[in-house]
Amino acid sequence: MSGFDLPSLPGFDPTQLQDLARQLGAQGREAPSTGPVQDPASFGERALDRIRSVRHGDREFGGVLADSIARVNALQQDVSAKTRGLALGEDVEVHDVLIAASKSETAFNLLLEVRNKLVDAWDKLSRSSV
Repeated sequence: MSGFDLPSLPGFDPTQLQDLARQLGAQGREAPSTGPVQDPASFGERALDRIRSVRHGDREFGGVLADSIARVNALQQDVSAKTRGLALGEDVEVHDVLIAASKSETAFNLLLEVRNKLVDAWDKLSRSSV
């Protein structure tokens, strides 16, 4: 281990993934349909309703995502403040700046990957024939 703890991701709870897997297993999967979708107009609406209904506790997915973006922004501002303090000769240690920069970079890369996965999922949904 590197010796420092990364910030926890707001909205991520590993037990929630297990609960979701149990729910999906309990519902079972429908057999794939070989014919056209019964009501193509409602297919997109149903998908959006399912996305909107994903919750963490009492918070919706959009709120969790906004909190994550705010947290990454706060980490980046912390790096900027520590770098500025080091450049101005304030009482800031070099290793503190480097650790803050590493945390910020890791959090930003994770957020970027989440965004890429969301964009990829949207592309797949928009290309699906209904």
